[in-house]
Parts: sequence; structure tokens; C-alpha cells
Amino acid sequence: MGERHSSEPRAPIGRTEARRLTDDLRAAVADPRTSVLELTGRVDAAHRGRAWEALGHGSWGAYAMAELGVTRPTAYRLLDLTAVAEAVGATVEREVGVSAAHVWDDWPVLSVQAVVDLRGRLAELTDLLAERLDPLRPREGGAPPDPAQVGTAVADAVAELRERPDVPPADLRSVPGPDGCDVEAWRAVVAEGLHAQERVLDGFRDLGLLALRMAPGYLSDHDAEPVLHLLAKETGSTIEELLACRRYALTGDPRAIEGH
Repeated sequence: MGERHSSEPRAPIGRTEARRLTDDLRAAVADPRTSVLELTGRVDAAHRGRAWEALGHGSWGAYAMAELGVTRPTAYRLLDLTAVAEAVGATVEREVGVSAAHVWDDWPVLSVQAVVDLRGRLAELTDLLAERLDPLRPREGGAPPDPAQVGTAVADAVAELRERPDVPPADLRSVPGPDGCDVEAWRAVVAEGLHAQERVLDGFRDLGLLALRMAPGYLSDHDAEPVLHLLAKETGSTIEELLACRRYALTGDPRAIEGH
């Protein structure tokens, strides 16, 4: 399910501390004003301390569903968010000496959907971010850059990577084209096809996000059906299509919309 947090696990915590961490995390998850830094810090503490074990749950996913009131896919996206935020924060501090706290507080550069799009691409993201931050690197004895500039660099790197096809260039070069077709022309057609496919997926994602706005992710498909049935009638969709797009928006897995 994408990135997992890279910090070394610490010794399992006791029930009292697990309950305290869980209460703090539940409040952070429920409050839309919670900063990325605060949310990921609490996710990290609960996950590394294996809070689910202290509270009698069999897994992180089961713990999040029971204690935080979120779906299993959302539980693992919280870990993805934490891993991406940690990698970005470490890159920012290493390259320009600015605390990531200022970046997250002023620039909400990592939406949940951005994290879904960047799963499995941490190395690519940090390499691109280092390039974006290079012009901001303070000269010897100079002051660090303004956090707003750093936030812009991070946001630009995230946006640029999300627009790139998640296919290594070597894969495009290795695909044999039709007989008599120029190699570069073939690669251009393949790239255009990939972009077209992305636009199709973007349409399914947008529809899924609308469905999630009306039927939040913590609702089961069964509980979401009444309101989505009305939305389907108004938009010319079907309830099956809306549910599939909703699952796609939640998980980022294109298999959720196969056949739609």
C-alpha cells in the first residue's frame, strides 16, 4: 500500500501511553485545521510505538478503524503521508537548513490525493526537490531562505512530479514500435497515450472526490448508497460507477474502476 514509515520502530508502549497517543491522534484526524506536521508526528508516534498492540488490536488497520473511525485504506494512507512528509522535511533541512515546520504551517503542499499520486516515488521526489532547492541554498555565512520560498519550491516539485507519467523512460525506449515506424515518433505516441490515460483516470478521481464529499470515506458502501443514489440521478451516472470512483479516490488503485 505504498510507502511505509522509514523510522526505526521503538519498543512497544504501554496501555496508558497508547491511550494518550490514540486520543491525541483521533483529535488530529478529526480536526481539518490540523497541520501536516502535527498529524504526521502523531501518526509516527502511534505507529512506531505499536499502539494497536497495547490496545488489543491485531493490526494498524484494525486499530485505526476501531479507534480513529477511519477506513482501512485511509489508515495506510496516513502512513504514506507520514513517510512522504518525513522525506520532504529531511530534504528541506539538509539542502537549505530550514525547519520543515515552517513549510507545513504556511504551505499545505501535500494533499491526501498528492500522497496517493506519489506512492512509491519518494526517491524521485527528493531528487527533484533537491534540484528545486539548489538555487535557495544559503551561501557561506548567509541567512537561510524565507520559508515561503521553500514552500513554493516544495509545492512546485510535488506538482511537477504528479504530472509526470509514472513510467521510467527506459520502459518507453524498450517497447518495440510497429514495423517502419520511427522510434521517436513511436515514443511520442506512447507518451501521448499515457497522458490520455491519466486524463481518463483524473476524471474518475474527480467523480470519486465528489462522491466522497457527499459520502465520507468512513461510511461503508451500503451506508453511502442512499445519498450517492441521488447524486447518480442528478449527474447521469450510476450508483455502481459512483461507488467504484469513490473507492478509487480512497485508494488510488485503478483496479477499483475496472469495467467502468
